[in-house]
Amino acid sequence: MPIYEYHCCSCGKDFETFVWSSRDEGKVVCPACGKDDVKRLLSSFSCQGSLTNAAGAGSASGCGGGLGGFS
Repeated sequence: MPIYEYHCCSCGKDFETFVWSSRDEGKVVCPACGKDDVKRLLSSFSCQGSLTNAAGAGSASGCGGGLGGFS
């Protein structure tokens, strides 16, 4: 169940919401104004550091190196 970021073209608010399936994506409404004039935003994430091996063991990175890859 992915979380997507959206921008409301009516009121200008950015928000996040769960989208259960691609069929539900057309049903997304702005939580601030209730309008469905929304546009999905391109989300990104950041990972700093480098891995010392494929498993990430011994890594000083903020991504990987621990159980589950989170620190």
